Amino acid sequence: MTVSTNERPEFYPYLEATRGVAALMVALFHIGLTPYVDAMGHQQRLIARSGDFSLGDAIARILGNGPGAVIFFFVLSGFVLTKVLKNGPSNAGQNSWQFLTGRIFRLYPAILSTLTIFIAIFLLSGHSLTGADEFKPTSLLLNALLIRPTIDSVMWSLQLELIAAPMLLLIYFAWQRFGAPAVLLPYALLLILSFTSVWNHLIGPPFSFGQMYAFVAGMLAFLYGATIVQKLKSPRLWLAVALLGFALTRPIIGWSSYWTIWLETIFGATIVALLAFGPFPPSSASAFRAARFLGKISFSFYLLSPIALLPQHHGISEYLTSPISAGAHPLLVCAGLFVCAVALTALLAWLQFNFIERPGIIFGRTISVGLSTPAAPIPTPPRAGLDNPHESLVECRPVHSGRNT
Repeated sequence: MTVSTNERPEFYPYLEATRGVAALMVALFHIGLTPYVDAMGHQQRLIARSGDFSLGDAIARILGNGPGAVIFFFVLSGFVLTKVLKNGPSNAGQNSWQFLTGRIFRLYPAILSTLTIFIAIFLLSGHSLTGADEFKPTSLLLNALLIRPTIDSVMWSLQLELIAAPMLLLIYFAWQRFGAPAVLLPYALLLILSFTSVWNHLIGPPFSFGQMYAFVAGMLAFLYGATIVQKLKSPRLWLAVALLGFALTRPIIGWSSYWTIWLETIFGATIVALLAFGPFPPSSASAFRAARFLGKISFSFYLLSPIALLPQHHGISEYLTSPISAGAHPLLVCAGLFVCAVALTALLAWLQFNFIERPGIIFGRTISVGLSTPAAPIPTPPRAGLDNPHESLVECRPVHSGRNT
């Protein structure tokens, strides 16, 4: 099946790879928050965020821009979900059923599996990212329903994912009838609201409900990106500008500005459209294949990445203070912890992807297609990647870092 916008194959290897890179950015963000005590007795972070920080710290903070990576996940999710809707049944009811059930079975198996892992860690070791009260039955239910995601801090972004699904569905059907204004008007309204504190605080920490317009930006990238990209004379130059803009927005504009989020959304949507519809043949480089592997398991990687935060809550700083006081550079220590955290998280994510996510996707597709068209044979599910109609990220869910991804 091909995307009707430009008849290119549905699978976008570069988008899968960039999702893997975004997952790494979230992981580095988390590791960079690890505290230690310097020679003067002051608590510092492995990646300095204020005061006397070096060029290396500035570069590391850009590479570990977890909040920006989550914005990119939202844009990519809007892009992929719009593709799912466009390639769905022509009947609106069947399309809605398959789309919404696909979302549930795409997200919830990994959500429940991840919560089970955090619960097991707490029961076996007493370690957690929150208080013991959050593991009581009522709180566990609220976490599982994503009403109060406190056990795994990155799951706040999945609240937005669930809200975005019906929103995108309604906008898409309106677009079919009214065209571009049906997408541009909601985007403009959500953008305006995102600059208000009340709107951002509609859901709990990190109070980022205003980022909802990033999903609509991804929708625009899918619906109109091919047409725009095909008219560009130098798509590689535009891609370089968009990547540079995404990297430098927070250092220049501000790390928590509403304007920063908007610009990252614009640059992110530009990157997605260029990589999806631009003249970029797949690479055979080992780094590209590694990024695609991480992209494939990025949802579970994102959900499980806060495991790396557990040592920060249980006394790792005292073990870091000695080597740093002896001369080890904090960024070198950060790099070592980052490699270890990525290796562990990737292994857990690969297992969860193969034994939880994929079976859930296949079962959800069987349910959604089987009940909506009982007389039709159930097609063989595609491999889980960006060619999978129930795949999107968020999957960074990468953390809005703090949670944020």
